[in-house]
Amino acid sequence: MKKALLFFTLSVATLSIFAQQPDSLLKQFKYRIDHFRSISIFGGGSSQYKQQDLGAGNYKDHSSSGNAGGTYFQLISTDKILQTISTGVGGSYARSKAVNPTETNTNTGFFVSPHFSILNTRFAKKMFTELGADISGLTYNNKLGTSNYPFTEKNKQTQYSISLNTGIGKGRLENITDMQNALWLNAALTGTQRLTRNLSADDLNDLGKAITKGNNTRVLDSRKRTQFFLATVDNCLQQKGLISKTDIAYFSSLNDILFFAFNIPRLSGTQKFIRFTPSIAGNNGEQRQGNGINRSTNDFSARSLVLSSGIKKYKPVNLKHQNNYGASVKLNYTSTDLNNSFYTNNNLSSEIKGQIDLKQAGLNVFYDHAFYPNTRTIVDINLQTTFGYQDVSAKEDFFANANLSGNFNYFISYRTRLNCNVAAYWLRNTYYLDRAVELLPNGVQLSASAGVEINL
Repeated sequence: MKKALLFFTLSVATLSIFAQQPDSLLKQFKYRIDHFRSISIFGGGSSQYKQQDLGAGNYKDHSSSGNAGGTYFQLISTDKILQTISTGVGGSYARSKAVNPTETNTNTGFFVSPHFSILNTRFAKKMFTELGADISGLTYNNKLGTSNYPFTEKNKQTQYSISLNTGIGKGRLENITDMQNALWLNAALTGTQRLTRNLSADDLNDLGKAITKGNNTRVLDSRKRTQFFLATVDNCLQQKGLISKTDIAYFSSLNDILFFAFNIPRLSGTQKFIRFTPSIAGNNGEQRQGNGINRSTNDFSARSLVLSSGIKKYKPVNLKHQNNYGASVKLNYTSTDLNNSFYTNNNLSSEIKGQIDLKQAGLNVFYDHAFYPNTRTIVDINLQTTFGYQDVSAKEDFFANANLSGNFNYFISYRTRLNCNVAAYWLRNTYYLDRAVELLPNGVQLSASAGVEINL
C-alpha cells in the first residue's frame, strides 16, 4: 500500500511538472541579455548557356548573375530596456547576351541596397514607450545594347525611405526560445536516463537562463563559443546534482540541443499599443540613349502619417504548438508628387505632373499558427487581412486584401537552414506606393520561393 501510494504521489508530481511545461514555464520565462550580436552573410550565383539551330541560323543565349551581402544585428534585453539594431547591405550583378542571325543584344545591370534600423523600448512597471527609426535605400543601374543601333540605352534609379517610429503601450512580448530548448534538452536527458530526478520549474527556468547566457557569448570565434556554451549549461546541471552520468550520451544530448536546435525567436505575452509613424520616401531616375537624343527623367516623393492602435497576443499552447493573433485599427494619410519629363536634343518635349492624396481608415486582423514537430523543423501558417474605407483624391470606395502564407524551415547544418515559402494574395481596390501611386489589379496572386540562410 505504501509503495502504491508513493508511486501515485510521484506520478502526480511528475504530471504536475510536465503540465506546467506547455503553458506556465514558457509563458513565465524572461529573456535577458546585456549584449547580443550576430552577423549574417549571403552569397550566390548562377549561369546558363543555350544554343539552338532553328533553320534560319544559330541562336545563342548566355546569362550569368551573382549576389552578395551581409547584415549586423544587435540586441539588448533587460527589465528596463529592449533595444534592437540592424544594419546591412546587399547587392547583385547580372549580365546576359543573346545572339541571332540578324542582331546581338546585351543587358547588364547591378543594384546596391543598404539599410539601417533601430528601436528603443523602455519599460516602467507594466507600461512602455518606444522610439526608433528605419532608413533604407537602393541604387540601380542598367545598360541595354543592340548591334542594329549605334547607341546603348542606360537606366538608373535611386530610391530612399526614412520613417520615425514612436509609441506607447502596455505589456511585453518575451522571447521564449531558450526555455523551449531547455524543455527539449530535459526531454532528451530524460530519454537517455541521465537525470537523477525530475526537473522542477525552478530547475528548468535556471536551465533556460544558462542557455541564454551560453548562446549569447562569443560571436565569431566558433571554438571558444562551443567550449563556453557547453561548460555553462553543464555547470548549471552539475551544481544542482541533476546529472547521474557524464558520458557520450549526455554530451551528445547537450551538443544536439544547444547547437543544432532551431533558433528562430518564439514569443509569449500580450501587448496593447498606440503607435505614430511619420515617414518620407522618394524615387528618382533617368533613362537615356547613348547618343543623347532622347532622355527622360522621373521623380516621385511621398510623405505619410500613420496612427495605429491595437492588441497582439502570442500564446504558447505547449512545446510543439503556438497560436498568435491580434487586431489593430490604422489611420493613414499619404501625400504624393509625381513629375515625369521627356527631352529631345536636351530640349523639354513633354512633361507629366501629378499629385495624389491617399486617406485610409482600416482594420487589420492576423492569425498565426506555428508547429514545432522536433528541434529541426518549423511549420508556420499565417493569415493577414486588412479592410476599410479610403479616399484617393476625392474618389471614395472600400478596400480589402488578404494574405495566406506558409513557411517551412528545416535544419541543414550548424546555423544553416532551408527556407521554403508559399503564399496567396487576394486584393480589392488596393493601392501600392513605389515610383507612383498604383492601383493593383483585383484578384488572386500566387508566389513560391526557396533558399538557404547562413548565420555566423
